[in-house]
Amino acid sequence: MTDPQSPASDYLDRLADFACTTTLADIDPRALQHLRVIIADTLGAFAAGNQEPEMRALLARQMDDVAGGHASVVGTGQRLNPIDAAALNAAAGCWLELDEGNLASNGHPGIQVIPAALAVAQQRRSSGADFLLACAIGYEIIARVGAACDMRMCIHPHGTYGVIGAAVAAARLQGLDVTEMRELINLAGSSPIAGNRQSMKDGATLRNWYASHSAIMGQTAVRLVQSGFTGPRDGITPTCNEVLFDNFRPDDVVRDLGTRWLLADGYIKLYGCGRPIHAALDAVRQALASTGDPAHWPRADDIAHIHIRGFKFIAFLNRRDIRNAFATRFSTPFAVASVIVHRSHGLECFDDAAAADDTIHGLVAKIEMVEDDNYSAQFPGKQLCDVVITLKDGTVLSGHTDVIRGEPANPADPQEYQAKFFDIARRAWPDDRVADIHAEAMQIDAVADMRALGGVAGL
Repeated sequence: MTDPQSPASDYLDRLADFACTTTLADIDPRALQHLRVIIADTLGAFAAGNQEPEMRALLARQMDDVAGGHASVVGTGQRLNPIDAAALNAAAGCWLELDEGNLASNGHPGIQVIPAALAVAQQRRSSGADFLLACAIGYEIIARVGAACDMRMCIHPHGTYGVIGAAVAAARLQGLDVTEMRELINLAGSSPIAGNRQSMKDGATLRNWYASHSAIMGQTAVRLVQSGFTGPRDGITPTCNEVLFDNFRPDDVVRDLGTRWLLADGYIKLYGCGRPIHAALDAVRQALASTGDPAHWPRADDIAHIHIRGFKFIAFLNRRDIRNAFATRFSTPFAVASVIVHRSHGLECFDDAAAADDTIHGLVAKIEMVEDDNYSAQFPGKQLCDVVITLKDGTVLSGHTDVIRGEPANPADPQEYQAKFFDIARRAWPDDRVADIHAEAMQIDAVADMRALGGVAGL
C-alpha cells in the first residue's frame, strides 16, 4: 500500500494553494474561452435531458419531498436547494450522452464540476466571474487527477475523482482557506462511488446518476469540512492507486500546474453517443462521402458487410441486443447502422424508435468489429479507426479516422457547437430564449448575479 505520509503528499499542498489563490487573470485565455463554450454546451445538455420522462418524474417527486432553494433545475423553470438541483442537472446532462469530455483526463470533467458550481453560485448569488473561476479550478484539478491514473475498463469514471472537482469548485465559491481546502481535497478524494461501465452497455439509466454523486458528495464534503470532519492524510492516492484505478502518479498531477491547462484540451460532442464511437462515425461518414450527399448513401439492403477496426474502447462497446434508447448510445455497431439507415447523425439515431427499428438491427448483424492492438497502444493521443463498407455489387467504400473531429488536433467549426446548442435547447425553451441564454452563457463572466441567469423567467 502507498504510504500516505510520503513526500509525494506534498502535491496536495500545491493543489490546495492552486485552488485558493488562482485568479481569472492567471488562466490561459484559450482555456477560459473553451470553458465558456463548455458551460453553454452543458446548460443545453441539462435543459434537454431534463425533458426526458424519467427526469420529469424524478423532479416531480423531489418537488414534493425536498427543501426548496434558489438553484435552477435547468430547462424546467423550477428551483430547489443546491444539492438536489445539482443532482438533477448532473443526471440530465448525461442522459442524451451529449456532455463534453476530455480524453487526456480519461473522463468528463465538466459534468462532474458544473452542476455543483452552478447550484452553489445561484444559491449564494455569486457573480458569473466567480462561477467561471470556480469551474476552471475544479475542472483543471480533476482533469489532472484523471490523467495521472491508469483507468480500469470495468470502472466508469463518473462519480469517482469528479467528487474532488465538485467539492473544490463549491469551496472556492464559499471562500474556504488553504488548510480547509487541503482537508477537503482529501475528504472528497476518499468519497467516490465505484460505478461500472457494464451499466451503460446494458442501457441502465442508473449510469446517469453516477455524475450526480459528484454533485451531491462534492457539496456534502464542503459541509463536512466546515463542520469539523476530517479526511485521511492523502485521500486521493489510495482511491486512484488501489481502490478504483492503478499506477497513480502524483507528480504528474502538479507538473506545470497553472501554466499548462488541460481545460483547453477538452472536446464538445457532435454525436449523441459514447466518445469512442465517434471515431467510427467519422470514418463511416468519410467512407460514404464519395457517394455524394446523404440522400445518395447506400440503403441497408445494398450493403453486404461492414468491417470496423479500432482501438479497445470501440471494440468494448459491442452490444447488439439493444433494449432501449439509452443502450443505443453505447453500441458501436448500432450507432454505425443507425447513422447509415437514418442518413443523418442527430438524436433521432439514438431514440426509442431507432432502438426498435428492424432495418437497423438487420444492418447491425452485418457488422464485424475487431480491436487493433497497435491502435489501442496509440490511444488516447490518437483515436484510430478504419471502416470498410462492402456493397452487394462489389463496391468497397473505405474511411479512416486518426483523430476524432472536435479534438484539439482536429477542431470543429465553433458554429457547429452553437448549432448543437440551439438544436437541443429548443426541447426546453422557445427560440428567442435559446438565443438569449446562449449569448449570456458565452459571456458568463459579465453576469452580476448567477441567480438571475436566464432573466426574469430563469433557467
